[in-house]
Amino acid sequence: ELYDKYGMEGVKNGGAPGMGGFGDIFDLFGGGMRGHGHGQKQQKKVKPVLKEIDVKLEDIYTGKMLKIPVERKRVCEECEGKGGSKVNTCSTCKGKGMIEKMMQLAPGMYQHASYPCHDCKGQGKSVDEKDKCKSCKGQKITSQKKQMEVAIEQGVPDGHDYIFYGEADEIPGAMAGDLYFRVKTEKHPHFLRKGADLFYEKKITLLEALTGFNFELKFLDNSKITVSTMPGEVIGHDEMKVIKGKGMPFYKDAMSHGNLYIKFLVEFPKRGQLKACLLYTSDAADDLLCVDLGGRRIIKKKKYRQ
Repeated sequence: ELYDKYGMEGVKNGGAPGMGGFGDIFDLFGGGMRGHGHGQKQQKKVKPVLKEIDVKLEDIYTGKMLKIPVERKRVCEECEGKGGSKVNTCSTCKGKGMIEKMMQLAPGMYQHASYPCHDCKGQGKSVDEKDKCKSCKGQKITSQKKQMEVAIEQGVPDGHDYIFYGEADEIPGAMAGDLYFRVKTEKHPHFLRKGADLFYEKKITLLEALTGFNFELKFLDNSKITVSTMPGEVIGHDEMKVIKGKGMPFYKDAMSHGNLYIKFLVEFPKRGQLKACLLYTSDAADDLLCVDLGGRRIIKKKKYRQ
């Protein structure tokens, strides 16, 4: 097969040639040949088509069936790929499908060249205008639309290919090409995926970093994760917390998961925002502390001593 022989580079070069018009029918060949054993005639195979599909991170986490419409070229069912009701031998190439020509390169030097016949498109046969198929207009192939179902598996890696054999373009006398769907993960507004691990950035105030916090995180499956600090815990800027087993499912092992890493970004007050309102100590009065941290206050007060 073409992709076995030439790798994914051959698949990339074999991308959809465009569905607007049929163009030259030879553009559909990928050069792939199939045969079994020596002496047997190898069958041509139409080159594969590669399509990228944008998939949400939520769908990769939970898994989803995607329905994707495609348009491909298929052998005309009306004329069975003959092009018309009456097929004639091409008079230009005399049924060979190739035109042979002797070219002079230099005095006494000649080169024998051959190229596909343009009148019959290398088929060796032609159809008169009056006999052409009304469905394909003598092209032997028609454009066909089909809805493909791609089962996105849990934890499927970015760049993974789903292959549908024989579902790409088709022409008479050749095997239909294969259709590739390549997963392209959409950028998520909050989570960053690295393998099976997820990364999340959370902004907190200086007050929250010093005195603690408690917040809920909406996860990819719409569940909520509560994240809080321990009593007396102080969070530093760029500090990480790890929630084990709350990452992406492992591909082909959905029961196992990676980890969720939460990175805290401490927002420090700007110049002039941090103000000490009053701070004093007295044997006869209260110890009073009033600090403004970006619009929030801490007030500590002791009772008067008797």
